[in-house]
Amino acid sequence: MSSQGQRRSPTSMTERDWDHVLAQLRADGFSPVEAIKITRVVRQVTLAEAKRIVHESSAWADARDAFDDLQDVALAAAEETLG
Repeated sequence: MSSQGQRRSPTSMTERDWDHVLAQLRADGFSPVEAIKITRVVRQVTLAEAKRIVHESSAWADARDAFDDLQDVALAAAEETLG
C-alpha cells in the first residue's frame, strides 16, 4: 500500500493534522468542552494537554479571547470566595 493510502493513528497525528479534525468538529456543532473530551480520549493525552491543544488550535482561534476572559472571571471569583 502506498503511503498516500495509509492513515495515521490519531495518537501519532501532528497538531496541524488534529487541527483539521477540530475544525470539522466545530463545523459540526461540537462545543470546546466536547472537543477537549474528544481530544483527550482519541489522542490519549492528559486533560491539561487536551485543553492546550484545543485552546491553541486555529479552529478555535476566534474564541480564544473569550476563553481567556472567562478563565480570568472564574479565577477572580474563586479568589474572592476563598479569600
